[in-house]
Amino acid sequence: MRPASEELVAWVGRHILPHERQLRSWLSAAFPSSDVDDVVQEAYCRIANLKDVGHVDDPRRYLFRTARNIVLEQIRRDRVVRIEAASGLSDLENALEADHISPERVVSDRQMLTRVERLIASLPDRGQRIFRMRKIEGIAQKEIAAALGLTETIVENEVARGLRRIVDALTSEERAELPLRRNHKRKGRAHVED
Repeated sequence: MRPASEELVAWVGRHILPHERQLRSWLSAAFPSSDVDDVVQEAYCRIANLKDVGHVDDPRRYLFRTARNIVLEQIRRDRVVRIEAASGLSDLENALEADHISPERVVSDRQMLTRVERLIASLPDRGQRIFRMRKIEGIAQKEIAAALGLTETIVENEVARGLRRIVDALTSEERAELPLRRNHKRKGRAHVED
C-alpha cells in the first residue's frame, strides 16, 4: 500500500469524511450483520489507494458505492446471504440510482419495514401464514387455497383482514409514507398496493 498524498488526504477530509456518519447510520440499519467499522475502514483504505480522484464527480455517491462493493464482497466470501443483507442491498441500489433519495430516507424506510414486519408477526398464525404467502412471496390466491385446503374466499378475507390490522396499527404519519393506489377505493379508503 502506497502512502496517501497530502492532496488526497485533503480531498478525503473535504469531500468524503463529512459523509461518514450518514454511511455508518445507513450500514447499521441496512446491514445489521455487517461490521460497520470494518466496512468503513476498508472503504477509506480503497480510497487512499486511488492514484487520482479526477474521475470522482460525486464523492458521497462514490463512498456509498465503495461501501456497497465491500459488503457485496463480504457476502460473496461468506457464501451465505442473510435476508436482511439481501434486502439492504436492494435498498442501497435504489438509493444510489435515485439521486433524490438520501441515506436518511433509506434508514427511515428500513425502520418502517421493521415495524411492518413486527405487525405481520403479530397476526394470528393462519392469517400470518396466508398474508406472507400472498403479499411477500407473491403466491396466487388459488394456489394458497389449494395448498392449505381452504377456499379462495377464506384466503382473500384473511389477506384483507391482515392488511386492515396492519394499516390500522400504523400511526397517521406512518400511513402517509405507504405507497397507495388512489384510483381504487372501496368504502372510502385507499388500499395499499399489492
